[in-house]
Amino acid sequence: LDAGDRPRVAAFMRGLNRTRKLKLDHPGLDTAATRDGARLLIQNDIGTNDAHVLVIQMEGLSITLTYSDLHERRFAFFQELLSEIGAQWSGVGARRSAGLNAGADYVVGTARFDCADAGAADAVLEGLGARIVFLIDWNRARKRLNRLVAKPLSVAVLTEAAHREAGHMGWLMAGAEQLVFDAMEALSPDHFRVGDRLDGVLGEAEARDFLTEALVLSSNAMQAGQTAALVADQIRLLLSRHVGRHRDEFALLGEHAAFCQALAEGIRDALAHGHETDVKAARKLSERAKVWERKADHLVMRLRDQAAGNARWLPFLRLIECADDAADELEEAVFVLSLIAEHDHHGWNDELRAALRRLADKVLDAAQDHVKALAVARTLNEASLAEDQDEFLAACWRVVNAEKLCDALTRDARRLFVRHVSDAAALSLGTDFAAALEASTDALLRTGYAMRGLVFTRVGADHQGRRA
Repeated sequence: LDAGDRPRVAAFMRGLNRTRKLKLDHPGLDTAATRDGARLLIQNDIGTNDAHVLVIQMEGLSITLTYSDLHERRFAFFQELLSEIGAQWSGVGARRSAGLNAGADYVVGTARFDCADAGAADAVLEGLGARIVFLIDWNRARKRLNRLVAKPLSVAVLTEAAHREAGHMGWLMAGAEQLVFDAMEALSPDHFRVGDRLDGVLGEAEARDFLTEALVLSSNAMQAGQTAALVADQIRLLLSRHVGRHRDEFALLGEHAAFCQALAEGIRDALAHGHETDVKAARKLSERAKVWERKADHLVMRLRDQAAGNARWLPFLRLIECADDAADELEEAVFVLSLIAEHDHHGWNDELRAALRRLADKVLDAAQDHVKALAVARTLNEASLAEDQDEFLAACWRVVNAEKLCDALTRDARRLFVRHVSDAAALSLGTDFAAALEASTDALLRTGYAMRGLVFTRVGADHQGRRA
C-alpha cells in the first residue's frame, strides 16, 4: 500500500469494526487491501459461496464497488442500503458462469461513488464497511421472518434493523421465530390462535414495529452475554406491550368519531358563511366530505376484518356500524347542500337560515360529545374513578338531549320551509337537508346507548353483574 492508501483503508475498517460485533461469533468480514497500479483494491470475505463477492476499487476520488450475490432479494437489499450513501448503480443483471454458483444464475452490479474530496471518500468507505455485516445470514433471517409475516414485511424489518445498526444475527442465535411463536402461545387465546400470523393479528405496521424492536432487543442482549431464556422473557413482555397497544378497541372508534365531528363542523361553518348560495365553496366541501366518509368506511372495514378473526371485537363492530350511519347522514347533508347551492335556495330568508344554523350547531354539539364519550370510555374499567365514570355518563346524556332538541329544531325548520319556500325542488331539498342532519343525531343516539352497554360491562355494572 502507498502512504496515501492507509487513511482510506482505515476509514473502511472504522465502519467495518463499528458493526463487526453484530455478527457475534459467526465467521466472516476478513479484509484484504492492496494496490494494483493506479487503483487501491479492498476485498471483503462475506460468505462461503463463490458467487457472493464484494470488491472495492478506488482510483483518485472515484470509488467503484463490484458486488455479486446468488440471492436477488439480498442484492436488492444491499442496493438500497448503499443508495443511502450515494451509490449510482449500473450493469445490474443476472449472470451465469460455468465455474460459479454451481452453474446457476447469480446477480451482479456495479456501484459508483464520485467524491468531492478525501473527506467525502472516507465517509463513503466508512459507510460501506459498516453495512457489510448485514449481508451475513441475511437470507436465513428473511426466511425465518417469512414464517411470521408477509415477505415484503420481512425485508422491511431487516432493512430497519440495519438502519438501527442492530442487524439480525442476535435474533437468529437467540431462537429466531421460535421466540415469537412461544411469546404468542404464552398470551391468552383471546389474542392469538393456532395458525395466526403476526401481521394478521397486529396489522402490518404494528407487526413491523414489534419485530424490529425484537431484533434490536435480541442483538443488544446477545452482545451483552445474556442467556437465550432471558431474551425469550423480554420478547414475551415486548409482544404483550404491542398487543396491548393494538387491542385498544376504542382506537378505531375514536378515529371514526373524529370524521363525524369534521363533517358536522363543515356543515356548521358552511351555513355560517352562506355556502348555500356559493356553488364553488359548497362543491369543495362536498368533495372533502366524500373523502372523510370513505375514510370512515375504511375504519369500519378494518374493524369488520378484526371481528371476523376474533369474536371479542363484535360488540365494537356493532358500535362503529351505528356511528357510521351518522357519518353517512352527515355526508348526505353536505351533498344536498351542494345541490341547494346550485339553484335551489329560493326562499331562504334570515329566519330560515337562523333555524338551520341552530340545528347544525346542535348536531355539532352531539358529535363533539360523542368524541368526548369515546375518549373517556377507553380509559374506564372496574378500578376507574367515580369522576371519570360521571364524565362519561354526562357526555352520553348530552347526546341524548341533543337528539331530542334536534327533533324539535328539525320540525321548526320544516315549518319555515313550508311557509317561505314555494319552489318544489327547493322545498324538497331543504327538508331533505334538515332531515339528514336530524338523522345523524338519531344514529349518534343509538351509538351512545350501545357504548353505555359496553362500558357498563367493562366496569362491572352490567345487568348480569347486578343480579349476581
